[in-house]
Amino acid sequence: MQRSRISSKNDPTETWSRPMGHGSHTQKGQGSGSGSIVQAGKTRKKATCCSGRTIPKGHQTTRGNKRCSGCSGARAILAKKKNGLGLSGKLKGHFKREVRTAVVEAIKETMSQGLTQERACKIFGIVPRKFRRWANPKPTVPRTAWNKILPQEREAILQTACEEQFWDKPMSHIFVHGHNSEKFFVSLSTVYNVLKSEQLVHKIPRRKRSSPYVSAHDLMEQGFSLLCYDATMFPIETGIQVWALPVIILPHRYLLHIGHSLNSVSSVDLTRSVTEALTLLPSHLFEKLLAHSDRGSAMKSAYTKNIVKELLGAPVHFGRPHTPDDEAWIESFIKTLKYHREIPDSFVTVDDVVQWLIRFPDIYNNDPHSSLKYVTPLQSLSGLKEVILNQRKQNLIAARMTRHANWNSNQMSLGLSPQGVSREAVVVA
Repeated sequence: MQRSRISSKNDPTETWSRPMGHGSHTQKGQGSGSGSIVQAGKTRKKATCCSGRTIPKGHQTTRGNKRCSGCSGARAILAKKKNGLGLSGKLKGHFKREVRTAVVEAIKETMSQGLTQERACKIFGIVPRKFRRWANPKPTVPRTAWNKILPQEREAILQTACEEQFWDKPMSHIFVHGHNSEKFFVSLSTVYNVLKSEQLVHKIPRRKRSSPYVSAHDLMEQGFSLLCYDATMFPIETGIQVWALPVIILPHRYLLHIGHSLNSVSSVDLTRSVTEALTLLPSHLFEKLLAHSDRGSAMKSAYTKNIVKELLGAPVHFGRPHTPDDEAWIESFIKTLKYHREIPDSFVTVDDVVQWLIRFPDIYNNDPHSSLKYVTPLQSLSGLKEVILNQRKQNLIAARMTRHANWNSNQMSLGLSPQGVSREAVVVA
């Protein structure tokens, strides 16, 4: 038999909460054994306060209702504040100082009504760590760049800009004059920033397009032939840059000529290639012929436009700026020129590139082209495209008729009745 412990007078529940012997029961409804002791202790903890006094159930409900009503009121205040600031969802990223201050004040207001910081931040959609950082911002330290121009340098730039000889000159003249006269040594961007801060920079109005853009597709649909030219660079092992200047004719995709130049592309080099290409063009294509190119510096120069206009008797047509798809034909050709299956692995000398450019027109013009329905550019320029395509169509029809006759003979050998088919059905198939 177990001995009962001496209970304290201050805790009268100590005695009856412990069993006095094997199989004894402490309260009504509790079973014997050590498991009933833990269960009883847990039950009393839910029903009593820290002093052992039982809390009425109605009082517990009242306290819960007051807590819920306080949370709902704080939630409504935060939602109203958040909508007033134009915010939604979780606050991520950077915000202005006014917005950060308003958010901190709104959260602090609800915290003064009894809401915890974590709960208020969760309702507002902000991380508590960010709230604490916004509530206690680091003091801003004024910073000055070590290479900031001096006041006398700024005054020298303004005095130079106000001189009469620079009124109608670009800012680059002021920049050069400062270095030549040793009055100030600054960059061109610094001159621009100083003049702009004093509102001395004249804004050039953007010129509107005088005529609407006409695509190259529309021109070819109207029966025009387009002379396209461009430039691409071939690096060699010695470091010299060899520029290729191909000229093709659309819609036949025929490569007329490939010129070349060293290290750069000038208007003279480009017009020379165009002139040599026109000597190889059939005479019947000159009736409706236009030049089409991108807006490269050599292509849109006044010299190139005047020479091409004299050769063709028509102005040059340009694609839209920053739109390489307007010259998709010549761009596709350049890729073929630089990645053809027969191109050498490397170019050691300039002569190697030149020999490849001389050999490539014969290769390209005799290869079937997908955009020409697998007719070669030479056949298309010669006017044989439609004849070849029609002949292929007739050959396919004849082959289908032969296959159908062979199938009928197999059906008859098996004792089945043959089936007839018309030529129109074979064409549709």
